[in-house]
Amino acid sequence: MWRPQCIVYTTKIEGMSNAGNETVIRALTGLVFVTVVMGAVLYSPWSSAALWDVVAILAWLEWFRAPQGPDSKWPKALLFMFPVPALAALHWMSALEPYDPWPMLSFLWMIWANDTGAYLVGKPFGRHKVWPSVSPGKSWEGTIGGMLASAGVAWAALGQEWMWVGALMGSLSTLGDLTQSAWKRRRGIKDSGTLLPGHGGIMDRFDGFLIAAPVYAILWCIFAQ
Repeated sequence: MWRPQCIVYTTKIEGMSNAGNETVIRALTGLVFVTVVMGAVLYSPWSSAALWDVVAILAWLEWFRAPQGPDSKWPKALLFMFPVPALAALHWMSALEPYDPWPMLSFLWMIWANDTGAYLVGKPFGRHKVWPSVSPGKSWEGTIGGMLASAGVAWAALGQEWMWVGALMGSLSTLGDLTQSAWKRRRGIKDSGTLLPGHGGIMDRFDGFLIAAPVYAILWCIFAQ
């Protein structure tokens, strides 16, 4: 009678071990990712511009390697150009003279704060789903938590008058995430790629930039230049 129980316990222990390994891998990959991105932005305008060029190339490679989805009313060429405004905006900010990495770092922190806030609030309190057929884990409660976290980072990094921009970046980041999720759903894939263990592909990590980055660049040009 004890053997089946031993098998059950062994299976549970193996499952916990695998989950623990995945968490460690995800944490290490995330640390490397943040270090590389922030390091490139901080080092020089050339390294910052090169970073976004590499991101663009890798994102397009993931696009072409993804399985063909159902026919869309949008021309494929137009969909292919979707990441361009975001990457062009970040490239443009890298070329501003004199180069100041702080505005771009502030933007990165807003996007990452939105992800963190959405998770910390949405996980325990999320009840009302934003778009369950596309992203079952996303809730309105988490979305608000992410926006507040992003607004807080904007206040700390840029000043109180930029808090509304932080909240806006949080909402646009979530919209970009949902857009990417819908793209993956149509192609029947969980992740856009496998480049980042525990995280997926490049498009999975930069989906929050797709809509937020061009808007941020425009607002920065209007209010800070």
